[in-house]
Amino acid sequence: MTGFAVLAVLAGCSKTPTDASVSTVPAEDDAWVYDETLPVPVTFSAPGLDMSMTKAEIPGAIDGSVMSGLDIGVFGLATEEGAPAWDTSDNSTVLIYNRKVTTGEDGSVKFTPAVYYPVDSDKSFSFYAYYPHRSCTADGNSYSVSYSLGYTDILWAEDHATTFGTSPVYEGYNANYCRYVKQIGRTDLMPALNFRHLLTAVRFIAKTSSDVSNVTVQRLYVTNVNTHATLQVAGDTAGVMEYYTQDGEPSTGRIYLRKDPAVATGELGVVPTVGGVELGTLMLEPCTAVNVEVTLLVNNGVANSSNTVTASLTGNFEAGRRYALTLTVKSPEEVELSTSLVPWDDVTGPGTEF
Repeated sequence: MTGFAVLAVLAGCSKTPTDASVSTVPAEDDAWVYDETLPVPVTFSAPGLDMSMTKAEIPGAIDGSVMSGLDIGVFGLATEEGAPAWDTSDNSTVLIYNRKVTTGEDGSVKFTPAVYYPVDSDKSFSFYAYYPHRSCTADGNSYSVSYSLGYTDILWAEDHATTFGTSPVYEGYNANYCRYVKQIGRTDLMPALNFRHLLTAVRFIAKTSSDVSNVTVQRLYVTNVNTHATLQVAGDTAGVMEYYTQDGEPSTGRIYLRKDPAVATGELGVVPTVGGVELGTLMLEPCTAVNVEVTLLVNNGVANSSNTVTASLTGNFEAGRRYALTLTVKSPEEVELSTSLVPWDDVTGPGTEF
């Protein structure tokens, strides 16, 4: 699975508390490392960049290993050995609450205004982040966001500090921990979030046999799939996707492949070629079968007629992997379906006919 480097200004959740340590007190460069009268800013191992470039959300799969110009959500919450120890009624345990941040060109993050660790606190904080940013729901010590599936690449990351040193012992992340690891040059022990894909990507390609020239791919649906999901961003089940609607109802249905993901309706109108033509990509729940329904428009020389064909391709469609599904039209009634895998991790395998 391809990891996504790195990371981690303002959007609300229900029951939104105030970020505990937002301040406009300047910290000149890294002067805070040695001057204990200065507050310790929340920074990450990647350098901060100007946040002027924004891409609120882009359709389809996020490629590469650097998250550039993406709107992510960030939480900084008190934990004990990685377990939740925060309380929304106690601001001292909530350092950052669903802050919207646009990543820099190298995936780095800069909070504006700066966020500082509490000066007089022995609490340890962990960080949780996700993409794309949404308003969130608080339920006890769990925070979640909801999505419609199909065209959104959902990413998630977390980072917990480990105990460091012997006498004294430094437990982080907090002001004392960050000051110490910077003093000894261990910047690798500073917070750094590595995002991972929570969905599988399915890329559709249309091909044709050399003797078929009168068929157009008009519509394509993936059927019997979950259409909505809730991501548990932070809490006891952090990083888990739950597949149901916001009302708690099953979300099974079909997802339509659009020519333009920004347009809800419209026909594909793609004429397959021997070499193959790209139809588009869907972001789906990891599954063991992809069920496809295709509507073909046939020109018989007098009038157009449509024919709908279906197929099911079984296999292990995993999170963080992108699969190329090729539809080979052999006749208006016969279509062969095959798959391959491409990086993210991208997949090749046998196909089925229908």
